[in-house]
Amino acid sequence: MKQTIFIITFFLFSLAVNAQNQIEICQNKTTHLIAEEKITYLQVGDPDKLIAEVVPEQPNMVRVKAVDDFDGESSLTLVSANRSYSLFVKYSDGNKISYKLEEFHGEKAGDLNIGPVPEYLLKEYCSQILNDGTQKPVRLRIKKDGIIFRLKNLYLKQDLLFFELEITNSTNIVLELEAIHWWIDDKKRIKATNVQEYQVEDLYRHYKWDRIPAKTTLREVVVLPKFIVPDKRILKIELLEKALGNTGRKLTLEVKNKAILKAQSF
Repeated sequence: MKQTIFIITFFLFSLAVNAQNQIEICQNKTTHLIAEEKITYLQVGDPDKLIAEVVPEQPNMVRVKAVDDFDGESSLTLVSANRSYSLFVKYSDGNKISYKLEEFHGEKAGDLNIGPVPEYLLKEYCSQILNDGTQKPVRLRIKKDGIIFRLKNLYLKQDLLFFELEITNSTNIVLELEAIHWWIDDKKRIKATNVQEYQVEDLYRHYKWDRIPAKTTLREVVVLPKFIVPDKRILKIELLEKALGNTGRKLTLEVKNKAILKAQSF
């Protein structure tokens, strides 16, 4: 009996939330969603049914409009003030053309914010990259003592750079990773009279591998803030092996500025 009451209560609560998180749009009117703070993420469920965009002059507002008359529902997902809102969108030629976002039911988006992008979205973006089965040429590659270090691809989204890396351990011994460092350095250090190097801190790593088993290839996506490399300088990605007496292998990929400028949007 108690279980039945619980199921009914949960069902009624779900219906109430769904009803609360619903907006109506139509073809000949523009509907606005107004938040108290900046909208940091926006995604429509079916772009063939509706269009939505953050108002450039008012980043706390989203305008929504139906592409055409449609049956059933679509969806709209927004993030503002580190809260995620999933809204059901219904076609109706009603009178209400503005909604306050805070009136809808929202959930905490994540504890960690990387600039405008919450951690759960970074996980989703990295998963999209790693699950992309499209065969693409390897950007950069270096091989040393049975270890192959590759930069597979470079992507850009929301002012962040996504580096898709691949490490192959072709030996019979586990590779213990100490770190992957990112430096902006002079192209020709030997001739430089005043050498300066700058370390770039990564913002997010998807898997955080610390060991590569024998005869294994692993992939990783590392997120860095958007940047360009000044003239006569280069980005170095250094893979360091953990070993006694600082004797571990070091493999370095050198990324030129033109490669960064060609980062693919996704």
